[in-house]
Order: sequence, then C-alpha cells, then structure tokens
Amino acid sequence: MRKFISLIVLIGICGYFLFFHLGSYGLLETTDARYAEIGWEMFRSHNFITPHFDFIKHFHKPPFTYWMTALGYALLGENEWGARFFLGVFGLLTLGIVFLISRLMFDKEVAPYAVIILLSMIGFLGVTHVVATDLYLLFFICLAIYFFLRWERGKGSLLWGWATLGISTLVKGPVAPIIVGSVCFFYLLFSGQIKRLKAADIDKGLILFFIIALPWYLWVCSHNKGLFTYFIKTQFFSRLETGTMGHPHPWYYYFPILPALIFPWTLYTFVGFLFSVRHMDKEKLFFILWSAVPFGLYSLMRTKLPFYIIPCLPPLAILTAVWWISVSENSQVIRWCHYAMLGGCVVMALTALAMAIPMFRGHGNILEWQQLKRLWYAEAAMFLLIALAFGMSLRLRQRLITLVCLLGITNAICLPLLCYGNKLPINTYRSLAQTIYKLAQPDDLVVQYRCYLRALPFYVKRPTILVDIPRETQFETDLNYKRILINSQKFWKLWQGPERIYCVVPKRILKDFLGKGYFFVTQRRKYAVITNKPLPGKVNTVSTAVLSYIQ
Repeated sequence: MRKFISLIVLIGICGYFLFFHLGSYGLLETTDARYAEIGWEMFRSHNFITPHFDFIKHFHKPPFTYWMTALGYALLGENEWGARFFLGVFGLLTLGIVFLISRLMFDKEVAPYAVIILLSMIGFLGVTHVVATDLYLLFFICLAIYFFLRWERGKGSLLWGWATLGISTLVKGPVAPIIVGSVCFFYLLFSGQIKRLKAADIDKGLILFFIIALPWYLWVCSHNKGLFTYFIKTQFFSRLETGTMGHPHPWYYYFPILPALIFPWTLYTFVGFLFSVRHMDKEKLFFILWSAVPFGLYSLMRTKLPFYIIPCLPPLAILTAVWWISVSENSQVIRWCHYAMLGGCVVMALTALAMAIPMFRGHGNILEWQQLKRLWYAEAAMFLLIALAFGMSLRLRQRLITLVCLLGITNAICLPLLCYGNKLPINTYRSLAQTIYKLAQPDDLVVQYRCYLRALPFYVKRPTILVDIPRETQFETDLNYKRILINSQKFWKLWQGPERIYCVVPKRILKDFLGKGYFFVTQRRKYAVITNKPLPGKVNTVSTAVLSYIQ
C-alpha cells in the first residue's frame, strides 16, 4: 500500500510540472509558433502527408511532431492546449521509460529519484513546454535504449528497438538511429560483448526499420522533384559541415549550455558523474556513454541549438540518482553542494528584490520585467523560504527535504513564466494577433511587413502576406505562393487599394509609413499593428510609444 501511495504521489508531482498552465501562455516565437502553426494547417487541410507553413510546402522536418499537434487540436480544440497537450503526455511517458530503465539496471530505489531529478531539470521542463521535435525524439531514444537494455540482459527481442528507431525517423530523420546505434555499439565494444552483434537480428531489424521509416519519405520524394537531394544535402550535411541552415556555433558551445540545462542539479550531477567514472562498472559505463555520445556528436556539428543535447539529460539524471542514494547525508561533498544551493537561493532572492525596487534601473527588457513588482516580491519570498528549508535539511540531514527544496527551485523559476507568460516580455504575440482576428472581416488582408511572426496565421485563421521575406518555394507546383510572398513595390500598391489591410510592422521601421496614411490598431513589445483605413467607431491615433519608435 505504501508503494502504491508513493507511486500516486510521484505521478501527481509529474502531472503538476508537465500539465500545469501548459496551454495558458501564447505560442512562443519562433520554434513553438512554427510547429504549432504547421500542425494547425495540417489539421485544417486534412493533408497529413505534406507539411505546409503559412500555406507553402515546408519540408524542414518529418511529420510526426505535426501529427501529434494536429491530434491535440482534434481533442482539445485549435488553441495552445491542443498544440502542447501531447508534450505533457510524451513527457510523462519519457519519465515512465526512465523509471523502467532505472529499475532494470540498478536498485529499485534509484528509479523514483531518477524521475524526480530529470523532471526538475530546467532543460527537460523546457522541451515539455515548447512545441518542437526535441521531446518526441527524446522519448523514442529512451524507448529504443530500454529495449536494447532488456535484450542485453536477455529479457526481450531487439526487434522492438528496431521498430522504435523506425518510428523515430519520422520525428527527426536519422538522428535517433545514429545516437542510439553509437551508444549501443560502443557499449558492446567497451564491455567486451561485441560478438553479441551476431544475435542482434540486424537483417530482420533493418527490414522492419525500413518498412516503418521509408513510406513517408518515398511518397514525398516521388511527388516533389529534388526533395531527396534537399533532405541529404541541405537538411543533413549542411547542418553537419557548414551551419548554413542557421545557428552556427563553435565546438565548445555546449560546455556552458549543459550545466544550465541540468540546473538546479548542476553541482550534484557533476559530482555524481565523477563518482560514476571513478567507480565504473558495466552498468555505469552504459550511462556514461549515453551522456557523452550525444554531447560529442552535437559538438562536432556546425549547427547548434541548446535543446539538441537534451538526450544527455536522462542518463545524467540516472547517474545522479545512483550517487545520491549511495552517499550519506553526512558526506562533506553533499553538504557542500547543499551549502552552495542555499547560497544560490539567497542570491536569487536578492536579485528578485532588486528587480522590484523602483530605483533599480536598466535598459531594454530589464525595464519591461520590472513592471510586475508583485511577481518579484513573490519570487524573493519563495527563494528565501527555500533557503530556510535548505538550512533545515543541513541541520536535520534529511534527503527528502533537500529533494523538495530542489523541486521548489525549479517551481519558483518556472511558475512566473507559466502564470504570467502573456504579461512578461517574452516572445509571444497572442494578444496582438487576437486583436486582428476580432477586427478583420473575411475579405480583409493580413500582412507582415518585413517581419515574420510564425504564429500569426494560426491566430488569425488565414494566410498572411509576407513582404520582402524569403521562403523556400522550389517544391511548389503552382504560382499561388506568389500571392503570399510579395515585394515592397507590390505591397504599396495594395496599401493604396480598396481592400483593408491589417499590417504587422516592427516599430523601428514605422517611419516607412510616414506620408503613406495609416491608422494605429494595437501593439506589443517591438511590433505594432496598423491599418490603411480608419476603423469604424474607433478613435484612430498613433500612441506615444509608437511615435517614440518613429522618431
């Protein structure tokens, strides 16, 4: 009965962190908005084969993420909850797989600690709250590794792993097979089991893998000339070698990123990893390789983004849990970690108070963040309470209190973003887009002038015309896209025409509209909405804030 209650409590904690206010904040530019918008177009068009982005073919990623997003819309409606619902579901499933892996490889006591540690890592919560491929990819990597470990221990068929990797190619191409294949190969090599590859069902596995993986790729490549070359050359090798797909960074980029992704467990994980290396056995070797291989592979790529190395987090969480339960609370090392976190909580509390003091002034986003002074006072109070709890855990030497403190730190960091996301100066423009949706008539045009808010078509429920914004159109078979992608010359003709235009424009270039005749509608952060005709029944003026940008 006690184990059942503990399991229910664990699931409840996971449910809170994964689903609380998951759909309460607007779509975040650019990644969250892009995937949610493509999934919405797939849902609306019932075309579940060819992804479209602002009604133009878009083959940057395979369709699995869009399918899950579209299914969310079917279940919960065309809103943020629908877009993100399956992030929570797959986040919960991923934690379940980590639980099973921990029980399979180590003492049963490790499993709940590994789940709590992974759940409270900032990076894991990040991928469970932003629509993208990263979480779905992480789930299939963990699932494939679970099937491999069961096979390695003689408890199951490896064909389940091959099937899992086949599905994973519909998430992000060959990424999961490369990562899982490399980890498993090096593990068998270094543990002296390389001969077991003969029993890995490679021939049957490859057949099963290709039966699952190939149909979508074959269909879209046969119906879109040049797409195969695009997949191989542009989407794969350019990311490896040149970074021409964007986000090029040096090889050491992830060295500061990884500690941030595993916060607040950074110190504990570092010590736990060193402990595992020092006391390495066959089990720990696998998780060391699992954490090192994705880190090394992505460091070699030219194109880099923070969430790419999320596959490193589950093995690090498991190794941290192994160390955590093996070390006594009297250990000097763990007490120093506790002292460091106590000091960090005090620093974060003082920082929150500084943000709330009117005399503390900064520039740019700092000034915007200062507007919510009650939020900063609440943050300061939470961090001070956590610091007191850390002090209590040091005195009483209770591991459970420390665990609650670390969960509290994660909660204190994430809660404001979830509860005040639409008021904070973050990249969501839902209020701006919803104003257009309420005002625009069916025949009105929505234009983005020299800017690109990816979520705008989703919110206004129609295509948006892009002015001077390049898009990949080589796979379009008709010329309809030319009605969406226009240049400045054609835009100014439309602006003087009979149709009402709702135009999203960066405030810094509103000077382009001086003398052209425009009327202010609304604004958020660095963007304004203007129209070429007066709104009936409204006073159409330009706000002081907008005028300051023009001047």
